[in-house]
Formats: sequence, C-alpha cells, structure tokens
Amino acid sequence: MGATEKDAYICYNKADLAWVTKLAEHLESETFDGTSESRRLRVFFDKWDIEDAQSLIDRMNQGMEQSRHLIAILSPEFLLNDWPRFEWKHIVAADPNNTKGKLIPCLLRDLSLDQQHRINYPAPFRDLKYIDFRTPSEFKRSFNRLVRKIRNLPPDRGRRLRPIASTGVVLPTEGPPDVAWLPDSIAETIFSNLFRFTDVPMYIWNAATPYSEKAAIWENVPDCSPFILRGGRLYTFARLEVDNEPLRDVVDCHTISRDSRAEWALKADRQNWLMALLNTAVNNHLRRRNIRTDGKGRYYFKASEHQRDRKWPMPVGKPRTVAKQIVDEVKGSAFWVHQGAEIRCRRIDEKIFISVLPLYLFTEDGSIAIGGKAAGKLAQMWMGKQQNPDIFRDVLFWGHVLSDGWPKMRIDTGADPIYVDSTPAAARVGHGVSFDQINIRTLLQHKDSELEDVAVQAGELEPLAESEEDAHE
Repeated sequence: MGATEKDAYICYNKADLAWVTKLAEHLESETFDGTSESRRLRVFFDKWDIEDAQSLIDRMNQGMEQSRHLIAILSPEFLLNDWPRFEWKHIVAADPNNTKGKLIPCLLRDLSLDQQHRINYPAPFRDLKYIDFRTPSEFKRSFNRLVRKIRNLPPDRGRRLRPIASTGVVLPTEGPPDVAWLPDSIAETIFSNLFRFTDVPMYIWNAATPYSEKAAIWENVPDCSPFILRGGRLYTFARLEVDNEPLRDVVDCHTISRDSRAEWALKADRQNWLMALLNTAVNNHLRRRNIRTDGKGRYYFKASEHQRDRKWPMPVGKPRTVAKQIVDEVKGSAFWVHQGAEIRCRRIDEKIFISVLPLYLFTEDGSIAIGGKAAGKLAQMWMGKQQNPDIFRDVLFWGHVLSDGWPKMRIDTGADPIYVDSTPAAARVGHGVSFDQINIRTLLQHKDSELEDVAVQAGELEPLAESEEDAHE
C-alpha cells in the first residue's frame, strides 16, 4: 500500500466533529490484520489531511480516490449539509448500488442536536444496511464490525454453540477438542431490575378502627405513617402503643396488639398483607418526593407548578428532565410527558425486593394521568424500541431517586425505617459475551432528549380518574 493510500475516508458533518475525531483515533490505533507486527490502519480525516492553503475540493477528491472505503457518519445534519452530500454522491455516482462495498454507512444519531429534525434517509442509505453507533455503551461492538469491514473480513458469525439436535458428541481422537462453541471466558456481572430489602421492622402493630376507607383515615390524620386496613383493623409498622403516635386518633386504643413479622411469614394471607404494607410504605416514600401514582402500581414525576420542565439532580452530569410539557403551536394544544415506572414489592423465595419496570406516562395538565388504549399502546411501542442499556439506565435512575443518592434507600415507617439496597441485585458469572460490558457511571450520564422522542409518537389519549393515593396529598 502506497504512502498516500488510505484504508478509509471519513465523511461527516462538523456537528459530530468530536465523536468523529475519537473514531479516527481508534481506527489509526488498529493494525490491518490485528497483529502487532502489521501496519496501522490509515484514514483520510480532513482535520489531519488537508493543510492550510490547499484546495479543499482537490484534496477531498484525492482522498476519496485513494481510499478503499468511504465511511459516512449519518445524522440529520449530515444529510442536510452540502459538503457531505458532495462527498458521498461522488462515491455513489461511480457505483450506484455499492456493489464494490466502498460506501460504509454508520448511523450516529436519529435526531438533530437542536431537536428540530429527524433523520430522513435518501437513496442509497435507505437501501444499505448501516452500522449502528447510536448507543454509546455498544461502541466497542459496532467498532469491531466497522474494523472487520475495513479489513475486508466477512461479518462475525458469532459463537459456535453445543449442538442440541444431534444424537451424540463426536470428539477427535488426537489433540485437544474444538472449544470454539464455548462462551467467552470473561468475568461478567448480570444485573436485574430488583432492589433487595436489607432491613424491615420486626413488628406490625394493629388495632380496631371504625373506618373502612383509607380516605377517612387520611382526612383525620393527613400526614400519617403507612398503614393497611383489613377486617375492621388497621395494621402499621408505627408503634401504636406510643402516646404521641398520630394513628391512635383513628383506632380503639384498648384493642392495640402486636404481631411478629416472622409470624406473618408462616401464613399465606399474612404474607400478602405484609407485601401490601410494604407497597404502601414505598408509595408514601415516593409521594413525599412529589411522585404520583395512577393507582395501578405505576408512578410518575408530577410536573412543577411554575415551570414547563421538571428536573431531577444527578450524581454525574446535568440534571435529568423527568416531566416535560409538549406544546403543539399548530393545534394550540399541550400535554405532558413523564418519566415513570411500575414499582412494587415482590417476594422471591425468602427475600423481598422492590421491582422497577421503567415506562412513560402522559398527562393533560402535568398531574392527572392519561389512559385508554392509545396510551398503553404508545408506552409498549416505545419500550419495545429501547435496548438493554437504555432500560438499565432507567432502573439505575430510579434507584438513585428512591435512595436520594445514598447507598441505601431509607423508607420511613413511623418506627424503625426500612432499608433497601440502592444498587440492583446482581449475579457474578465466569462466562459472557465480549464487548458486552456496561460502564455504570457512564450510563448515569443520560442524554436528556428522550421525553421529546416519546412525545413525537403521542396520539389521541384519554384522561384517567384520580387515584385514591393521589387524592391523599
């Protein structure tokens, strides 16, 4: 390969200069065949290969002519700009169907940086399979695909698994067996969407009450400790024996008694009551953070009263938008998009967890949830488009919200607090998939544009009735 020849010409828009510079540096750090003895890959990058006072068009033409591939970094800005169009049209004109495989499309962004434009693929990009660089945590995997293409290698066909339809295993009689089908021998941590309870009060207090509805209790004791009503009695972790306990105002103090949590674990109905009481405590914990429930186990951030956006502080990076008003100037209408999650306590064997399933909810006024078939369909449609890192990012975010950034969630009960790990439960395994690791700290550096993306897909929605828990505010 001559000194002036290049392995790839990088075609991009200046809006993505920082990311493209990183890509170019990574490419020129690789060798042609992956061995340390081979030459380094060479790319034509205008910031490095066009000197001051040189003709831009002449050098660009030379660069494309001398490069084996042209890497097109796709974004809305890229496809709307004249200079990138000049470059990729040069290649397309010579090979309209890309039969030689010189053009390598790489998708970086669907939405423009100013949030005004979505990508609109013209030919030939509408027809060509692109390498997806949209998810930062998947950069290594996508970069590996790009390098294989530049090296003129076929796509990686993945691992060879143990046959499951054969009648037996045949091994060679001499030499070591072929182990290509084994999983990659790398240590890997598998995370869940479960947060483990580490401490729950030992006793549940109860007493007879004349009230059969929660609303009546809240009317008499507005800011009370979590409780449930069962069979004419009120059950709570709060110590009803203490004279200054507010819930004593709504019970018959002569009937106060105490049960052991261990006793409840022996009876199926009491186990269900315990889970209900824990869910009530979590609900109360979220309500104090101005997080509302729709009464179906789904929670969402209530909008700020005086601002169009509500933000939540993050441990790294800028605050995250958790509720956003979307205004349609043409229709003269507005609605809100909210970060949400289905949050409930679950028992698995002898352990108890808080389960978090991230989702989105919609309101007309920033407060009362919108329901109906359209809302459910929209939430499912959007969640279906998310990838594992996106969902795990939201799980981590809710762990941060529930814990206020501390290692443990502290949930008040009126007596001893409940403590829950703020890191999702995980398992450590000795095998996994290469390039499939996630940097948790990087995940928390959220790109704050997803609520606008969700809003683009919103349709006709119907308001839901206010839940009993929300009425108690």
